[in-house]
Amino acid sequence: MFTIDVKENEKVLLYKDEKFVKVLDVGVHRIFRWLRHYSIERIFRNEYSLSTKKSETMLKMYPDKVEMYFQKVQLSEDERAYVWVDGNFVELLEAGTVKLYFKELDIKVEKINIKEQMKVDDRHIKYVDRLSKVDGIKKTIVDKNAIGYLFVNEKFTYTLEAGRHYFYTDFYDVDVRGIDTRIKELEITGQELLSKDKVTLRCNVTLHYKVKDGMKYLTKAEDPKEYLYKQLQFAIREHMGALEVDEIVAKQHRLNDEAYERFYILCELIGVKVAAVYIKDIILPGEMREIFNQVIEATKRAEANNIQRREETAATRSLLNTAKLMKDNPALARLKELESLEKITQTVGTLNVYGGLENVMNGLVDLRGTSK
Repeated sequence: MFTIDVKENEKVLLYKDEKFVKVLDVGVHRIFRWLRHYSIERIFRNEYSLSTKKSETMLKMYPDKVEMYFQKVQLSEDERAYVWVDGNFVELLEAGTVKLYFKELDIKVEKINIKEQMKVDDRHIKYVDRLSKVDGIKKTIVDKNAIGYLFVNEKFTYTLEAGRHYFYTDFYDVDVRGIDTRIKELEITGQELLSKDKVTLRCNVTLHYKVKDGMKYLTKAEDPKEYLYKQLQFAIREHMGALEVDEIVAKQHRLNDEAYERFYILCELIGVKVAAVYIKDIILPGEMREIFNQVIEATKRAEANNIQRREETAATRSLLNTAKLMKDNPALARLKELESLEKITQTVGTLNVYGGLENVMNGLVDLRGTSK
């Protein structure tokens, strides 16, 4: 006798002389094996079905027994299927798959024609995410500040909003390219160029731009960011090459109108709108910096001398005007005498006066020009 103990969490496939006989349910089974060879294959409950390869073999060799013990799911080459067992999603079958599920299970199958429907339904995305591994599906996330451009077989199809977007790729080559719609920054550092008077300079430039037409940005240039970088370089060289070094230093923070306008038009060709171009730094050669510093120092010194001379002239003119007033007005001269006396007494500790104020004044100042 051949005894087989089938546990509650399993099914057993019985083979006689290497041929499938039947499915054994839970319990103890005794089989008389006179001159026969029996073998078994245990299938655990969490497997709920036969493998694809075994399902194909069983269906081909034992169609009657398959009908007795299994539910068959067979897909065409244009179909994939979502499968639920006892209300729980368990797997996504690939196109052309044959799968056998044990008959007593509650099996729900939803087939999708992937030749007609390329995009995964939003309601199915959560089931795809539960699978540890899935082939034939391209997963894409479009950021909230971006627009997705869908290319199917290298041909633009339509735009995608922010969110998750999954696609069946059995029949299609799918590519999603996201374009950020926010203002972006591009920097050129240490750009060397030659001024009109043949002075070698280096500068740092910042470009702020925004992609306004995503289709142009993706299709009009092989590498749009590299294109922007090169065109900005050309615009800076054109601007600097038309100016002498003195003019460059004086106008260092902006491009001239002609160069800016030409650069703006070239950017529009690839769907880019220029927000601003800033020349952050102008770096002169070492000897040129020394010369400029000397020029600035001399200029500032001359300005200081001019200011000092203006102040001295103004002071002299003021004294002359005061003298004329005192000459024509004796009372004013007397007041000035009193002011002088007041200033002198502020520095004297003790002052003894004899003969009245008139003698004090005569002793201090001779208004006719003779000192006492």
